[in-house]
Amino acid sequence: MGSAAAVQRFIEQHTPACDTWGTGPSGHGNTKAQYAAQRGWHGPPYVCLQNYHENPNNGETSFDRGGGAFPGGINAGQIIWDAAQRYQINPQVLLVTLRKESAGPLFADSWPLRSQYKYAMGYGCPDSGPGYSANCDNEKAGFYKQVNKAAWQLRKYRNEIQNYNYQPGRVNRILYNPNPACGYRDVYIENYATASLYIYTPYVPNDAALAAYPGTAHCGAYGNRNFFYMFREWFGSTHVNSTLLRSHDNATVYLVSDNVKYPVPNYDILAALSPLGGVGFVSQAYLDKIPTGQVANRLMRSPDGTVYFYDSGIRLAFTTCAMVAQYGMDCGNSMLLTEAQVNKFYHGPRMGHGYKTTSGKRFYIQNGTRREVLDDKSLALQQYDQGYNVLGESAIQYLPYGTPIVREAAVVRNRDTGHQKLISNGTLHNIRHSEYVDQTLQSLGGGVLQQESINKLPQTSQTVDDYVKNPAGETFLITNQGKKKVTKPQDIPVSPLSLSDETVRSLPGTGALDDVVTLKSSDNGTVYVMESRQKRPIVAMEDVFAITKTERPAIAWLSGETIRKIPSGNVVFAPGKMVKAPSNGTVYVSDGYDTLIPLSHFDQAADLGVNGAIRQVDDRVVEKYKVSNRVLSPYVSCEGRSYLGMGGTLYELHLPSQNPYPLQSKTCAMLTKEAKLPQFVGDPGGTIYHLKNGTLHPIRSWQKFVELNKEKLPIVKISYITVSLLAKGELI
Repeated sequence: MGSAAAVQRFIEQHTPACDTWGTGPSGHGNTKAQYAAQRGWHGPPYVCLQNYHENPNNGETSFDRGGGAFPGGINAGQIIWDAAQRYQINPQVLLVTLRKESAGPLFADSWPLRSQYKYAMGYGCPDSGPGYSANCDNEKAGFYKQVNKAAWQLRKYRNEIQNYNYQPGRVNRILYNPNPACGYRDVYIENYATASLYIYTPYVPNDAALAAYPGTAHCGAYGNRNFFYMFREWFGSTHVNSTLLRSHDNATVYLVSDNVKYPVPNYDILAALSPLGGVGFVSQAYLDKIPTGQVANRLMRSPDGTVYFYDSGIRLAFTTCAMVAQYGMDCGNSMLLTEAQVNKFYHGPRMGHGYKTTSGKRFYIQNGTRREVLDDKSLALQQYDQGYNVLGESAIQYLPYGTPIVREAAVVRNRDTGHQKLISNGTLHNIRHSEYVDQTLQSLGGGVLQQESINKLPQTSQTVDDYVKNPAGETFLITNQGKKKVTKPQDIPVSPLSLSDETVRSLPGTGALDDVVTLKSSDNGTVYVMESRQKRPIVAMEDVFAITKTERPAIAWLSGETIRKIPSGNVVFAPGKMVKAPSNGTVYVSDGYDTLIPLSHFDQAADLGVNGAIRQVDDRVVEKYKVSNRVLSPYVSCEGRSYLGMGGTLYELHLPSQNPYPLQSKTCAMLTKEAKLPQFVGDPGGTIYHLKNGTLHPIRSWQKFVELNKEKLPIVKISYITVSLLAKGELI
């Protein structure tokens, strides 16, 4: 069918004689024209396909110009031929599409109506109307538009096949019917032409529809079924090929080239050879006369000697036989194809070490193995080429897995199971998953590997969790703020896991935990303070703020599992806080994390600077504290130095005749200290004293105080208890 005239002759040979004026019997007791009038259809002329002409410039048709040819109009054969040439579509495909899509169909109708030409190719008519009926776009109506748009669409499918759901060379899930409830079938689409037909008419016939041809069946769809049978009826087999051949007696398929036949060993290679066409059937005697060559592989050689790797419809040239050897093959073992056969494959880039599969796996092909690549950074660190050709994985299935290309301080995820491991010291470590471990390790990056690749790497049973150390012995907790250095590792009775220096350095997070180490479980709200290698639950957040001396404490959030490994101690109040139990009226001041000091009078607490509300706590909590056998005194000692509490501040002062109460260092750290004694103090009764060398000198009058206080220094208020502890001097 090599011309417009040939197409037109074909149409004339396959359409009935035309009743242009509707004078023939309608089968309803009147003429066709009379019957059309009864139905409200237009009158003659009725234009048959063989007589149809249309002016592409203004849309005028034979219906407007007397039923046949007219100046400026071109016939249906010319319209189909021009569209076929413009978009490089086989005109046979357009003819069969017209037959299966047109109402009537036009090839069988002796008095077609104008409306039958509007959507003759079914273009722009998706099955989105009521009850899955055709919902045609009026902008796409008209025979000339329909033929050209259908050809354009089929070419677009071929050129942009990657943008559509149905792809050649793979199994595709295709519905039986516009109604999804009818189900689907998984269909292997061999080539671009078949894929285009399924995209154009996106349904596959079910068994009932196939058996009922040319009739209908429940849940049937008939477009692709009809295309197949109609094409075969008009033009013969859809599998005419002289390159890929087999006999009816033997299932072996051969690639025949230059009078040599190469046995095709498996379906993957057969699919990769699909650009050469479908498989044709010949006699076994014919095949036996052709010399048999090597088993077909992934190497083809053109007549000019260039060796190519082929897959996915692409040929990729090897620049050296050394690169061929990297792929575990030999230049001398390539199949010699004709230039025409080679040219059926798209010319792709050159072959290199990098190979990326269409599913996203990355390999570095080296020394006859496929080395899976964790990520691009792994390649860069080992100074390997980073380019990839994207091809099917089946093309390199013959290569065994080699040692994967990985890097230090990266997370490896098993593609099959999803399990993750950390690479440190070149070895895979298990990961104990928790919110902050996962959050911290995720920042390291990494990638996905097959189990076969993972098996090639050294592995240990050791598990990474919240507590790690570097080779220098520095320890770190993995917290909600990343890694934090532990300045007092002796306080944490858990053994850290040793990781490489690079791994530890790569973990996000800076700085160290506070001297007062506070911890919190990610699955519990309790905050703990570390004391004597025990975790001590802190009663309330105000105690946390007091212990850490900030309202924004750096609390290390750890996994519940790590927290549970640390031995537990008694609950903790902040040192220097007043508490009492419901069972008695005694008020205590907390001293350190383990002692309660009875308070005989609130003045003692006020002079020392112990203030705030009195917290009532459970008797069981108080029972776990040691209660001092002495009451609290304003005169205390802190780490060997004596202080007297006056007005809420500790002033360093030695009272030879008094025995100071020894406060723990944690309590002392909570209290305000001052080295320089105040010069003027006042008791609750209003007496003002001049304090000199630890002795109180009463001042006789306000006028005398003003005279002495030339610097206008403040009067520090003290209790009678504190007054009683100081020596008394003469009246001033």
